[in-house]
Amino acid sequence: MKWPIGALAVAGIAAGTAAARRKSPEVDRWLGVTVNLPPDEVENDPRLREAFAELADDAETRVRPAPGGRGTELAAKPRQPAAAGLGGAARRLAGRDPRQPVRSALRDVKSVLETGEVLRTDAPTTGKPTPGGLLLRLATRRAGGEGRL
Repeated sequence: MKWPIGALAVAGIAAGTAAARRKSPEVDRWLGVTVNLPPDEVENDPRLREAFAELADDAETRVRPAPGGRGTELAAKPRQPAAAGLGGAARRLAGRDPRQPVRSALRDVKSVLETGEVLRTDAPTTGKPTPGGLLLRLATRRAGGEGRL
């Protein structure tokens, strides 16, 4: 008889946590990447100015030395607030979250500054559409906007 009581307790805690998250709007945060180059080299690079000029309408940007002298930190804060709750999750999954293009642009700038080109994942090697291949394609498409699987 202890199992139903434990299940109700867990369900109650989960419902309370979800309600608290719905009440508090998500704070708009700076999104950042660390480039493995000295700050003076990054700030004088025309590729950075071009990339940040493209982001000017969508985000506020900043460049500063990374903590511990380990390169340069590039950061951007989206101007449009992100939606919270189930609506925000649905927008992220659909690829319509205002943070996704900003994250993607930051990753692309980091890649260009460090390697000279934007690195992309290879297409799946399977020739037939399989259930596993479908999951891989969906995850890879989602990772393009979120920056992680």
